[in-house]
Amino acid sequence: MHSSDSKVVVLISHLQRPRQRSRLAQVVSGLTADYPDTRIEVLDTSVAEALQTARELEQRGEVDVFVCAGATAAYLRKHLARPVLAMRVGGGDLLRALGQAKAHGRQVAVLSYDHINQDLQALAALFTVQMHQAAYTSLEQARQAVDHAARLGCGSIIGSSTVVELAEQAGLQGVLSLSEDTVRKALEEALGILDSQRIEIAKRRHLDAVLQHIPTGVAAVDNQGLVQSLNPALAQLLGLPASAALGRPLQALCPELDLQQALQDGTGEDNRVIRLGAQAVVSNLLPILESGERTGLVLTCQDISAVQRADQRIRVSRRPGAFTARYRLEQLSGNSRANREMLQLAERFAASHSTILITGESGTGKELLAQGIHNASPRRQGPFVAINCAAFPETLLESELFGYEEGAFSGSRKGGKPGLFEAAHRGTLFLDEIGDMPVSLQTRLLRVLQEREVLRLGSTEPIAIDVRIIAATHQDLGTAIDQGRFRTDLYYRLNILRLQTTPLRERPEDIALICRSIGQRLLVQGQPPGAAQVVTALLPYLVRHAWPGNVRELENVIERAMLSARELLRDEGLDEQYLARVLPELCQEGQLPSRRAKAPQASDLQTVGKAAQLRHVRETLDSCQGDLDEAARRLGISRTTLWRRLRAAR
Repeated sequence: MHSSDSKVVVLISHLQRPRQRSRLAQVVSGLTADYPDTRIEVLDTSVAEALQTARELEQRGEVDVFVCAGATAAYLRKHLARPVLAMRVGGGDLLRALGQAKAHGRQVAVLSYDHINQDLQALAALFTVQMHQAAYTSLEQARQAVDHAARLGCGSIIGSSTVVELAEQAGLQGVLSLSEDTVRKALEEALGILDSQRIEIAKRRHLDAVLQHIPTGVAAVDNQGLVQSLNPALAQLLGLPASAALGRPLQALCPELDLQQALQDGTGEDNRVIRLGAQAVVSNLLPILESGERTGLVLTCQDISAVQRADQRIRVSRRPGAFTARYRLEQLSGNSRANREMLQLAERFAASHSTILITGESGTGKELLAQGIHNASPRRQGPFVAINCAAFPETLLESELFGYEEGAFSGSRKGGKPGLFEAAHRGTLFLDEIGDMPVSLQTRLLRVLQEREVLRLGSTEPIAIDVRIIAATHQDLGTAIDQGRFRTDLYYRLNILRLQTTPLRERPEDIALICRSIGQRLLVQGQPPGAAQVVTALLPYLVRHAWPGNVRELENVIERAMLSARELLRDEGLDEQYLARVLPELCQEGQLPSRRAKAPQASDLQTVGKAAQLRHVRETLDSCQGDLDEAARRLGISRTTLWRRLRAAR
């Protein structure tokens, strides 16, 4: 698994550099042929030269792992960055060496560097040879120990390559203390480290490649806040080369970060807007955890414009307004009798699956009513799909409603496209302005309503659908039928359940409540001082206006008035001259309540709104034959509140 570029250096240190290849070097060299995929270099050097030689190899990048004898390995490990493995003399090695030495006499010497082997000394009585141990720390001490062993009558000496060389110079038999198995084991461990390094290097290169290509800026710092890695995207945001940021404090590069706090408490921060140079970015600072311990932090930065583009794509892809109904019936404001009766019918119709036809003037909330019916129906979990039949050319409307197969017409999408009937399956399809649908499409729509299946353009196979149709129009369909613009049979297919919205001019008692709802919604969006008061001040004007645009026109007027509240409101009341410029529709002849309207008190709102509220309370009480408990339940108030309202009206 290891690469042929990997290199293991077996560094054998001696008290002095040997004149020829040492015995241990010969053992290691004899094993290198067993590892053809790895370069193994054996170096004999002196103890004094070992560190300098190893450092030179490391600086030149010519070594991946060092293998040394035990004492040398412990020393080099303190000064080198590369891994250093030790060839340690074990009990098995010494027993094997004693067995070899026994052939040359019953007197055997064991010479060790720095200290004798106490375990071996404890077992000396069990051996069949007489063993003498000695320790040395210099070449001269090693030579004296060899001479002393010779005088004791030792025929062989066990020790390192240096000891073996000195013994042979003295005419004795030298036995190497390290066995071939121990050397092989050290080489196998070195190869295991090489494989681990190769895997880690591959992971690091893969991660670096990923970071190089992702558009988000990324930096990793250690627990001191120093940059350990930085990708090109962040370097571009910082306006400097990645190499210039390495090793520098991240806080200095990104002053607006609260890096010190993150390093102290170990928590990060999400989606914070900071500036990097001249650019605003969204940053995230997260801890790096390894085995449960924090080893640093990672910073990610993304240009705000990129975040905004992503947000736009998400909102477009989800199309929240196209397939969901946002409004509920209880949100349709109004306590007038006409509005209450319409909502009661709508609640009743919502439980049915039959087609509904909603008629009424523009701006009276026909689509809101359709959404409320859908949300109150058993189909509320299904899609709500709305289309304005007057907003599309005939050919485009047909493909939008019914869909098409691939190649149905020039420019058709590859693979075809499902129509809105299919998109509304198990939900509701709202056909707004149905009176403006071309007669040719009315025929196809009639068939869909009859057969409950749709045929795509260019297809011969119908698709079964389960759709509830709600249609709406502001036109007089009876007149359209007389003029041949609307099919009679389609009219009766649509006009199963009928709802009629009431124009705003016919329910002035609802204006105060609707204004309050509009005002609250606009206040959330932010308005100038006095915006809330100006709506109350305008009530006398609002209830006198005919509202040809109905609620839609009322929304426009309220928003315009709230934005001009500072100029409209004076200490003595409304400024009618400014009112005529900003809201001329409220200042037509016969609609001005006075020359200069005074700022209304709390009673002004009661004059318009509370009269309608009291009328509604009394009508409810009459319908309950005077039963206060039942009337309070229907009104959604307590019996005490109901009694208090009736008493206040006396």
